[in-house]
This record gives sequence, C-alpha cells and structure tokens, in this order.
Amino acid sequence: MQTKPVKQEIRLGRYAGGTIPIAHQPPDAAMSESKEGFRRLVERSADAVAMVDCEMRYLSVSRRWETDCGFGGGEALGRSHWELFPNLPEYWQQNARACLAGVLEYSEFVVGRSPVSVAGQIEGGVSASEKWVFWPWKNNEGAIGGLILFAEKIAETKCYNTWTPEAKRKQLETKLQLTQIALDNAADTVFFTTSDGRICYANKAACDRGGYSESELLNLRLSDIDSQLSASDWPDRWVELKQQSNLTFETSYKTKNGTSFPVEVQVNYLEYDGCEYCCTIARDIWARLAAKSALLEAKEQLQAVLDAVPGLVSWVSSDLRYLGVNRHLASAYQMPAELFTGKKVGFLDTSPKFNDLVYDFFANSNNKTSQEVTASIRGENKTFLIVAQKYQKNTAAVFVGLDITESKQSVLALQESEERLRQQAAKLEQTLLVLQQTQTQLIQTEKMSSLGQLVAGIAHEINNPVSFISGNVSHATGYIQELLRSIDLYQKYYPNPAPEIEELMEELDLEFIKKDLPKLINSMKVGSERIRDVVRSLRLFSRTDEPQMKPADIHEGLDSTVLILQNRLQAKGGRPGISLVKEYGDLPRVRCYPGQLNQVFMHLLTNAIDALEEGGRNPEKYGTIQNQSLFSAGGSGSEIFNPEIRIRTEVIGESEVAIAISDNGPGMTEEVLRCIFDPLFTTKCQETSTGLGLAISQHLVVEKHGGELHCVSRPGEGTELIVKIAIGND
Repeated sequence: MQTKPVKQEIRLGRYAGGTIPIAHQPPDAAMSESKEGFRRLVERSADAVAMVDCEMRYLSVSRRWETDCGFGGGEALGRSHWELFPNLPEYWQQNARACLAGVLEYSEFVVGRSPVSVAGQIEGGVSASEKWVFWPWKNNEGAIGGLILFAEKIAETKCYNTWTPEAKRKQLETKLQLTQIALDNAADTVFFTTSDGRICYANKAACDRGGYSESELLNLRLSDIDSQLSASDWPDRWVELKQQSNLTFETSYKTKNGTSFPVEVQVNYLEYDGCEYCCTIARDIWARLAAKSALLEAKEQLQAVLDAVPGLVSWVSSDLRYLGVNRHLASAYQMPAELFTGKKVGFLDTSPKFNDLVYDFFANSNNKTSQEVTASIRGENKTFLIVAQKYQKNTAAVFVGLDITESKQSVLALQESEERLRQQAAKLEQTLLVLQQTQTQLIQTEKMSSLGQLVAGIAHEINNPVSFISGNVSHATGYIQELLRSIDLYQKYYPNPAPEIEELMEELDLEFIKKDLPKLINSMKVGSERIRDVVRSLRLFSRTDEPQMKPADIHEGLDSTVLILQNRLQAKGGRPGISLVKEYGDLPRVRCYPGQLNQVFMHLLTNAIDALEEGGRNPEKYGTIQNQSLFSAGGSGSEIFNPEIRIRTEVIGESEVAIAISDNGPGMTEEVLRCIFDPLFTTKCQETSTGLGLAISQHLVVEKHGGELHCVSRPGEGTELIVKIAIGND
C-alpha cells in the first residue's frame, strides 16, 4: 500500500480566483467539527460508508454498508472492525494505526475480492474488485477521533453504466463531502497553490498553526510562508515539481507573529480542468527534531560516562557488530574509537574467547552474564573479567572488561583474588552509597550554609533600620500627641482664626487627620513589630552562629519555620487556605543542632504542603485522616475535609521527644512509601523537586542526632512523618 497525492475529486471549500470548482457545502455547518454530524452523514450516505472510533469500534454505518457486509439491524455497532473481519492482512491494521496516529493522511487498499462481501460479486454476476479508503475524522477539540471507512466496488464499465444519473450524482456528492471534511480537518497543514505560487486553499490546521485567518492566507504566496523559498526561486521549484510530479523535503514555516517551526513537506503536482496546481502537505516535525536532539545529547552523555569507566567497555548489537567502545578500549588497541563502529566482533582476531562469549550471550535467553577471558593487548596476554548486560529488548548488550591479570598468577592468588573482588564489589557498593549520601549532604549543607549566611546578613541589615523605626515610633507618637493638643488649645482660645488659616484647615481636613494620624502611627508600630518578628524567625531558622550541639527550644524552631512558610499556607490557585493546627506538649530543651533540625522541619512541612496542593489539583485523590497521633493514648478522632497540617509534640518515656507533622492529603501507596527516603526519588515534577528533601532529613535525624524518622501513610488517608530524638543532657 502507498499513499497517493490528492486527486482532482477532492472538493475545495476555500479558494481564490475561482479557478477550482466547488461543490455545495454540507447542510450541517458544524458537521466538520461534530462527531454527531459525521454519524448522521454516514447513516444517510447512499454508498458503503462506516465510521469507527480510535479503537476501530463501529459508531455508525450506512444501509449500503450493512447490505454489502451482511451485518444488518445494527449488528456491527459497538463491535471491532478486526472482530468482524478477522482474516484481513496485517498491513491493513498497520496502516489503520498510522492513520489514527496522524502519520498517514489517509490509506487506500485495492483487493481482488471484497473482504466484506460473501460472494465477492456485484449486480449481474460480474466479478469485482473492491477499493477501501481510510480517512481520519477529528473531534471538537481538533484531535483525531477515529476513521471514516469507504468501500467501493470496482466492476466492468457496463455494470457502472447501469446506474442512474441521480445515483451517480449522489455517490459523487457523498464522496466529495466526506473528502472535503477529511481534508479540512486533516491534522497536517495543507495548501493548494496556483502555478504562480499564490495560495488558493488552506485547511484549518494551516490557519491555526500559522496564526493566520483564512482570508489572510489566501492573500499570500507560498514563498511568504516558506522561510527557505524566495519568490525568485518559485519558478525553478515549479519546473522541478512538474518534472518529478512530487517532492519531499524539510523546511521551516513562518507564522504571523514572526516565529517559525520546522516541517516535513510533501508537494504534489495536480492538473484539473486545464489548470495546474501544487498541493503542499506539511507536517510539524518540531517534536521529532527535539527528540532527535535529546537522543544525541543522551548518547553524548552516555559516551562521557563510559569513557570515565576505567575498564574496557564496548556495546554490541545482536547482529554481532560493534555499536561503540569507550576511550580505554580504543587506546588499548591503539585505534580510533570510530573505527570500531559497524565492525564485526572479532575483526581484530586478538581474543577468540571474548568472541565466543559474545556469540553465546546473544544465543541464549540470559539478560546478564560474567566470565573471565584472555585477550592479547599490544602483544601481551591479559585476563579480563567481562560483565555483560542486555538492553533495548535484548537487541544490544554492553560488555565491561576489568583487568584481573595480576590476580591470575597462581591458583591460590586466583582464589584470593575472587574473594577480594567480591569484597571490593561489596565495598564499592557501600562506598557508592556512602558517597551518594555524603554528596547529597554536602550539596544541602553548602546550600543551607550559603542560605544561612544570606538570611543572617539580611536579617542583620533589616534589623538595624527596623530597630531605628520601632524606637522612634514611640517618640513620634508623643510629639504628634503634643502637637495635636497644642492645636486643640489654639482652637479653644482662638476660636476665630484668620481666613487664611480657616482655608488651610478646611483644605487639610484637620479633624480627619486628628483621628487618622494615631491609627497610622499605630499601624507603623504593628508593621515594624511584624518585621522584627520575621527577622527574628529568619535568624532562629538559619542558626549560623550555633554550629555545635546545644540545648534548644523545639517549639521555637517549629514556629520560625512555619512563619517562613506562612505564604504557602494561604489560599491560592483555586485551593483553599491550609489550616495549621499546633498541639504542642510540654517539652524540655533538647540538646541538638538547632539549624539542622530547622532544615528537617522545613523539608517535612514543605512535603505536607506539596501533598495538599496535589490533593487540591486532583480532588478525587483527596482523602480524610483521623486526627490521632501515633504515639498518643488513643481516641476516636474526627474526620477533616479541608486542607490541614497538624504539628504535634510529645515527650516519650523519660529520654525522648517526638515531633509529628501530618496532613490529610492524598497519601501514598506501599510501593512509594518504601522509596521516599531514597536519594533523588520523587513523585513530583522533576523540574520542581530534587528528591533530596526526605533523604537529607533522614540523614540529619539518624546520622547527626542518633534519632529516628518514620513515615505512616495510606492512599486517601493522608501522611504522617514522626521525628524521634533523645533529649540529651544540658
């Protein structure tokens, strides 16, 4: 099967110059955008026409289709096309999927015997072939909603000539209407141009993608849109198109606002009624180019990683050809790495055992293997431990070779080496885990150190002017009160001031000033106190001057953290405000690193807020939680239906305190719950979350304070994180 250029039977509903014939528009103006319109059109058609959805289930069929297929009485509705016709060739399904995906504009099949007709014949007993056409139709949102199926029997001319002119006209009219609908609603951009390059037709996708109205496009030439085609180049392009009938190339189209986007263009030469036309079908390939660029970047990153591996690394396809090698392997054989690509494994003839390993590995079903092999490197025999892993559905594999020559000097050395390698592997894994944790902590420590210094500096700088303002507000209040009292005395003993003074007092509205000025001064005092509280909270949170363990007030750290996050608790984006409930117990001062514990509180509260915001965006996931502490004595609890964060503190036994931060958000599954403390693991958007918050919190609580950090959560029942640390001695 191959796609064909648009033929002259396509009716153009948009044109300029009156050079292309136009049939009448469909009676239902919304038919091209309405699923129901398509359904009615199909049902009324005199031809064998059917309509299916994206899963190829029948939505509507014409009477002629029911007659030809033998599925009358609505028997086909709701059933799959492949269920009704199970013996169709595989390429029918492939092309149908391509049409539904927007890869093909339409698909056409011609068969010698009808796949739907029992007899495979038409009137008069004349043997017939049948042509099937699949056209995508689009829903109200502009997405492909399914396919329109045409089935046309092709018989000898004498049979077709027996049709009445009215039947022929109706058949042609239906085809033209459905063809026009498919063309207007094609996912790709479609232009028709005259021989001088002027646009005479543009479909809806062309208007939407370029930001033009239909009338604006019909006043342009194709060279005005194609950034790589000038008006002077059009004659040469036209001559080339006439010679080859169709062209395929890539270019970029300009939009009305001056931007451009890459497209893959198919151009077809058409003739109709003595006139020449160019049909241009352009597909936006920005996503394809972006994916290609991302793939290239990923390959470069992979190459850099493999080059950093100290061993000999090669990756091989299942046809036993090299896909690439790292720089160490290329250097070992004193060859450029590029020369390996595409060569058969074994072309160097230096390691037959490695060749056998590769052959056997691809011949069996194992996904990974390891084996010792001997290879000749620069004339010297060396022993390598080869570790192999398949990928890309077992169509390729990566082989990593570690030089273990020295460990093979004797049988005893070999046994010791194997044990040493196992120990090294375990140590490497442990070291890697420690390194990962250390790296995570170093990153966070550096960030928090810089943030703490910045916060402390800002707090200090703000504190001075705020103290100045706060200290002088009281004096200003006294001065103003004295001035107002002086004015009252003047008004009392000099009731008849000069006209100029009366005018000024009326202009100033002295009575209002006397009432409002004390309120204004009081507001300034409240504001300065608020700023002073925020500065104090910032300094308490940063704790840059307290790097050692010391007794600290846990509630003070919690309050400073909450104050910093106050903005996120307010209502925003359609989400109601988050209620914060504090249930503080009578806690003693706890010996700890105050700044590090503040980091933990910040991460836990931020996670709770993120969970409630997620619940607000997805109400169906929003759950209720029993307001009952895990370490409390019990109680029936009560259901909460508004976003809420609850902070509870309590002394456990005689030597521990517990801080619980819970929310009534969507909660987590068991699978997610097992991974939440893993570094870099996150269920949030990668652009807004690093996945380090809970991993860092666990490190600070467990490693730095010798405490415990637990999480309890179920889907729809919220989440509770509990920190337990020792009180310590003062």
